[in-house]
Amino acid sequence: MKIKINKHMQKKAFTLIELMLVIAIIGILAGVVLVSTGSSIDKSKTASAITTLSSVLPEIVTCQDDGAGLNAYNVASKICNDASHSVLWPNVNAKTGYTVTAAAATNAQISTYTFTATKSGQPTITCSYANNSCSTP
Repeated sequence: MKIKINKHMQKKAFTLIELMLVIAIIGILAGVVLVSTGSSIDKSKTASAITTLSSVLPEIVTCQDDGAGLNAYNVASKICNDASHSVLWPNVNAKTGYTVTAAAATNAQISTYTFTATKSGQPTITCSYANNSCSTP
């Protein structure tokens, strides 16, 4: 008995080389996505730190208007050094990794008051009472 093989019914499949090529391309694309995602996360943490620190500026204005001075930065301590104010310094480091440096200031020093936030490998954030803003260089 002879088995008749139809030339049109050959098996169709991917070769091992084709499969390896597809896997390599997927790996390269995944690497590119991971690298770009990392920089986006850093940018969003910087933006979050700027926003959080900017929210402190109105309290500093109120402190000066009320004749009060400022306490040095200490997480969850009061910004103003008088009893009538209750706004606390925010914990910027916990969510963004930035370390805030803000010295104490008398009422007379507030008009030129600045404070900074730093993080390794990221731009330094500088907040200025005179400019009423927080920004990176």
